[in-house]
Amino acid sequence: MDALHALLMLLWVVGMPLLFWHRWPRLSYFYSGFAVLFVIVNVISQWVLGECFLTTLSRFFWTRSSGAPPEEVQEWFTVRFARWVFHMTPSHGAIQRLTELLIFVCAVGAFYSMHKLLRGHSLPRHA
Repeated sequence: MDALHALLMLLWVVGMPLLFWHRWPRLSYFYSGFAVLFVIVNVISQWVLGECFLTTLSRFFWTRSSGAPPEEVQEWFTVRFARWVFHMTPSHGAIQRLTELLIFVCAVGAFYSMHKLLRGHSLPRHA
């Protein structure tokens, strides 16, 4: 579950340039749908669970694994991942602010993409 969580987060962050750069329109289109869905699910999850639903699922599986240290089980995935990869422990507040910044970038990218799309196609005029 942690690997899936990391992969989805990586796809979300790495794909963000596709919102602004449309060299491959079909890929930009599919990424835009993925990003919007990812953001909506993340925001709803924050309201309902107080954290990303993938973190909740990850914790569920960690608590059922045999080798998970008890203090690690309750920690957010992002904290565990940063500690494992970068040997640092970000605060929950820092992770939340970074997530909000990335959501904002996705929103700006979506507006930019829509503006570019609408500017490129003339809308029909009614007489």
